[in-house]
Amino acid sequence: MKKFPLITPLKMLTLLVIISAITSVKNCNAQSNFHFKPIPAQYQPSADLLAPYRAKAASEKSSAYDLTKSLPQGYVTDGSINYTTYLQKGLNSNSKVVFPNFPVLVDGLALRSNSTVIFDVNSKLILAPTENPNYNIMGLLNVQNVTVYFPVLVGDRKNHKGTKGEWGMGIYISGATNINIINPVISDCWGDGIYLGRTPNTSKDVQIYYPVLNNNRRNGISIISADGLTITRPLICNTNGTSPEAGIDFEPNGNADQLNNIIVDDPITYNNAEIGIAVSIWGMRGKVDKDATITIKNHIDDGSDNAFLYQGFRDTQAANNMNGHIKVINPMWKNNKKTFVRMGHSEKGPNIEFKNVSISKNSLAQPDSLKKLKRNFRGAKIDFH
Repeated sequence: MKKFPLITPLKMLTLLVIISAITSVKNCNAQSNFHFKPIPAQYQPSADLLAPYRAKAASEKSSAYDLTKSLPQGYVTDGSINYTTYLQKGLNSNSKVVFPNFPVLVDGLALRSNSTVIFDVNSKLILAPTENPNYNIMGLLNVQNVTVYFPVLVGDRKNHKGTKGEWGMGIYISGATNINIINPVISDCWGDGIYLGRTPNTSKDVQIYYPVLNNNRRNGISIISADGLTITRPLICNTNGTSPEAGIDFEPNGNADQLNNIIVDDPITYNNAEIGIAVSIWGMRGKVDKDATITIKNHIDDGSDNAFLYQGFRDTQAANNMNGHIKVINPMWKNNKKTFVRMGHSEKGPNIEFKNVSISKNSLAQPDSLKKLKRNFRGAKIDFH
């Protein structure tokens, strides 16, 4: 009988270290498959589109309190000193404010009800590096009647001090009503660029115009609970770092959440690591029947791994009837690295309609595969070319 050499505990430990190192290299290589890409100029919102909002912001600015007045004497203008306390005091005391016309370091700011907030041409909020797994740079929690013009927010993912969590948000909207946000430009957040949730009330009547979200770690926009939400021409790029890595992610946490009266007009999702737009409603299952009404018009996905994801329910899951509709109208999906549609369970759930789907020839998925959706989506109506 052939004898095998005895492996001593020391040799075994060495072998395990080598195996671990090889595994780590493999994991690193898998994660390094994502490549950041500059945003193509043609996808950026044009000056003409933004001009009416800039004119309105300029007229509001003339009667706004300049938050520079709240800063201490000898303040710096290079974003190197944290002025959270000073700015928050100014926000609390004034219903209409304009931010300093230079970058400012903050821990996070909370907006008040019945307020108008204006970012000047060079205004920017930079999050001070933190090890916290969750934060928000600008919070709208249980507030009403707020308008924010041209916020520019930069998170700390490039110099985050910790490794845990995925909940560092640029703009956090929860339990808020009648909110208008114009052209937010948000990048480098540890979690999501924009998050809409429920605490405990669902956010209602929220309008977000021309957001530009780039290089955020978890999602560009997470929609957990909303009743009456319109997002106009969002541009969401280079989302990467931790799952689900989606441009827009509809993902309720529980049966009390809502996805009602939601319209996403002309979204552009570009080079997101995993998904352009995801609709994952399985978390809404529970005792109370639910409607989900979502319309997505003219979606362009360019170069995300997958253009669209849907996850519904199995018949065997503890879910009551899910009604309503999800409409995906005139999408154009191109250059997808994996496929144009990923499908989860859909035996239960709202009616799904794909209409006038366009898929470029250089996507890996073939257009005729779209016919298979009729067998996978309950009651799906599909029109494509």
